[in-house]
Amino acid sequence: MKEGFVKLPRPLDALMIGLERKAVTNFYGEPGAGKTNICLLAALECARSGGTVAYIDTEGGFSVERVKQIERNVELLLERIRIFEPRDFGEQGRIIRTVSKGDYDMIIVDSMVALYRLEYAEKNGKGQSAQLMEANRELSKQMSVLSSAARERNMPVIVTSHIFSNWETGEDEVIGGESIKYWSKAMVKIERTGRMSERKAIITKHRFIPEGGEVKFEIVNEGIRPARGFRIL
Repeated sequence: MKEGFVKLPRPLDALMIGLERKAVTNFYGEPGAGKTNICLLAALECARSGGTVAYIDTEGGFSVERVKQIERNVELLLERIRIFEPRDFGEQGRIIRTVSKGDYDMIIVDSMVALYRLEYAEKNGKGQSAQLMEANRELSKQMSVLSSAARERNMPVIVTSHIFSNWETGEDEVIGGESIKYWSKAMVKIERTGRMSERKAIITKHRFIPEGGEVKFEIVNEGIRPARGFRIL
């Protein structure tokens, strides 16, 4: 593993060389694509190496039972992973600002946009454009705080995001728009392949790895593993 990177499970480590320190990495995709599995594996890897993790769970996706499937000696590792469960977008922001000043070796926000999306939908539906703009500004501020924490503490930050289909272009776009894209220095799209438990990870943004690189992997009890016939494209 190169200096400045944190280990990821195969085959993602081969695709990305690992998880970059001093940067926000964004795993995005549709619900059920496997984003939370990646977050859990990254948190456990950090804990195994003696690090501590701030895990901000906005969707109730953190499962102790799932962690026990992945790791047998789970009690000691869970002591190194602190779970935060914000109830709304404002509380999410307060937690992010607090943990960014804490003594952590990794911050994970799964998902960055779930609570924002609820606020966005509510305000957009009422036509409150000023409040909608404020929600967008707050999302950008939260991402900025995470980016600063990553650089100042020499640590990796992971966020996950959802996607929606743009009816005009027919393309999948990340919820949160330019705020998410700008502050995410690496973006990896996770999508289903059509085969049971098989997923594809595609690099769509990176500071030095070419876009378009991809790997296929399978979600299994022990975490993830390379799909049959795995190779980096």
